[in-house]
Amino acid sequence: MTPDHVGELLNVSRETIDKFQAYLTLLEKWQRRINLVANSTLADAWQRHILDSGQLVAYYPPQTRHILDVGSGAGFPGLVLAIMGGVTVDLVESDQRKAVFLSTVIRELGLPAKVHNQRIENMPNLHPDVITARALAPVPKLLNLIETQLSFSCVCLFLKGASVEDELTNLQSYSTMIPTTHPSLSGPTGVVLELKNSR
Repeated sequence: MTPDHVGELLNVSRETIDKFQAYLTLLEKWQRRINLVANSTLADAWQRHILDSGQLVAYYPPQTRHILDVGSGAGFPGLVLAIMGGVTVDLVESDQRKAVFLSTVIRELGLPAKVHNQRIENMPNLHPDVITARALAPVPKLLNLIETQLSFSCVCLFLKGASVEDELTNLQSYSTMIPTTHPSLSGPTGVVLELKNSR
């Protein structure tokens, strides 16, 4: 999938596509030193990482301004959402080397984002509008980790794979959270899991 095709699907400007490219260039440079993503995904990074992350913007609730990205790793989806604009992003990453990479991208691209090099369960409430995560933990464990960050109006947007239905069967303890799954733009087995408090 070409950068232009991804740009069309995400409805972003040429300037945003250029920032995505600068981000991926930094990713490939750092990947030689530390394992940020699976090497097999680099050849298809526009679809596997940029499109996969950027599709979350379509599910923001109105007036979304503040994103909390948990277990940020190489910055997917958090840095992609910061590049797309309109929000500030707090990225939580406990691995120090990955946190240094995230800080480098933020500094070099001038992004409205901040890195927290610690574990999410040890952090004070940052009052996010949206909490995002990709490939961090099964849904029940993930909700347990972010419990102190959740508010009644907060929406969770998690990038998940084919096992999401199994994970959701164990959600009874969070009965106030209503799950909705959306097909992923980036692959046939992926889903965007949207969790909202019941009104």
